[in-house]
Amino acid sequence: MNKNSDIIDVKVQDSNLLLDSAFVSKLGASPGDRIMIGYIEKDGNLIPIISIGEAGNKLTHSNTVSFRGKQKNTLTQFGTNFWGGDLTEGNYIELKGDGVPVYTEVKKAAEAYISKEIILDTNYNITKLTNYEF
Repeated sequence: MNKNSDIIDVKVQDSNLLLDSAFVSKLGASPGDRIMIGYIEKDGNLIPIISIGEAGNKLTHSNTVSFRGKQKNTLTQFGTNFWGGDLTEGNYIELKGDGVPVYTEVKKAAEAYISKEIILDTNYNITKLTNYEF
């Protein structure tokens, strides 16, 4: 990820995300594909990721994705301009925002995004991250 690049890969706008065309190619996306924003925990930080999937909103021909409400409020805590790394083996790209790193309690973050069946599984122990508001 090159945060100093003049080219912003993902920009948060009023009610959508604008993706750079080279970034769309790196993601392997085409108009009509559903684009998802998610979060992973890495070295005590919560990191936004972007991927193609079943959920999410459709990518338009102008490389925008509808994005508002709670999703937007969560992502903007990381910034409004994002730079992406390479596509991972998990078929997602980690994003680095122009905001400050976000630390959170992982269990709180996970409860907001994954099903109760997984949360109630006692073998699924989540422990760390702080001061993150969903």
